Amino acid sequence: MSLRLRHAAYSPAVVFFLATVLGGWLNTIELRGRVVDDFTNEGISNAEVTHGIRSVRTDSSGQFDFPDLPRQSRLRVDAPGYQRIGAATTQEEVRLTALSVTVLVKEAGVSPDKLLPKADIRQGDKVLGTTNNSGNVVVSPYPDRGSSVLVCAEGHESKTVPVRGVTLIVELAAGGTGCPPLPSPSPRPSPSGSAAPSGSPVASPSASPSASPSASPSASP
Repeated sequence: MSLRLRHAAYSPAVVFFLATVLGGWLNTIELRGRVVDDFTNEGISNAEVTHGIRSVRTDSSGQFDFPDLPRQSRLRVDAPGYQRIGAATTQEEVRLTALSVTVLVKEAGVSPDKLLPKADIRQGDKVLGTTNNSGNVVVSPYPDRGSSVLVCAEGHESKTVPVRGVTLIVELAAGGTGCPPLPSPSPRPSPSGSAAPSGSPVASPSASPSASPSASPSASP
């Protein structure tokens, strides 16, 4: 076989190989991205970024590396306390919205930690939640962004703290007066017309008295 014929025989295989390799190389990327809290702009650690059966997790600053991703595809991003979203494989910053916040309450200056049960998490005159025996409670829905909550417990000083992220650790100093009293509920108005006013006449059964027939005078003979 001549050299020219040999080259002609190999050319289709070489072209196919090059197209496959170059096509795969051009259509895949290595995504270096970051997952952040949409309100605080802080990185979210341990968020899971998934594509098909593959997944990676973010580091303590919310960053992740995900190699060999198709350019035209989608990712799924999850993190505890946040709303799951989808993102393009070319999206370098993924912003998640918090759905709930876990509040952990403990006594200040005590080691090991002394967790405080029955601590209230309040906003205004509304109790958002009360801690369990492990000293924590999940508050959902998430309080207003940028707002603060009052954390109080019996025998401890109350503290007002801003709400940030999905985990809030609060330390209360011992010796305070506990939770302030909540407003008393407004008295309920009595339903109208529930009782007849005193002195109202009671209607008697509507029966007309029978008229006695008047006696006809006897005719004189």
